Amino acid sequence: MTRTITLEEFSDLLDRLGDVLADWPTDDRTSAESLLAQSDEARRLLAEAAEIGDVLRTSQPKAPPGLVDRILATSGAPLSPSDRLKRTVS
Repeated sequence: MTRTITLEEFSDLLDRLGDVLADWPTDDRTSAESLLAQSDEARRLLAEAAEIGDVLRTSQPKAPPGLVDRILATSGAPLSPSDRLKRTVS
């Protein structure tokens, strides 16, 4: 039997699991598909999540210069001599 979910639960699942329903656990996906079959608002939420998902999947963000060095410096992890050389050459 399919569990009934609310729009709020569906929205939470979209936030946690993403817009690709095929990637969702079977029980959640089945419940979501049932809600989508009867709710314009659920379809709107999915379309909105899909737009955001498409942007995130196609964007190629770059870390600001020096970010890796700052992270390593605050971690206290020692760099090997070859890593230190790579950092000075890059």
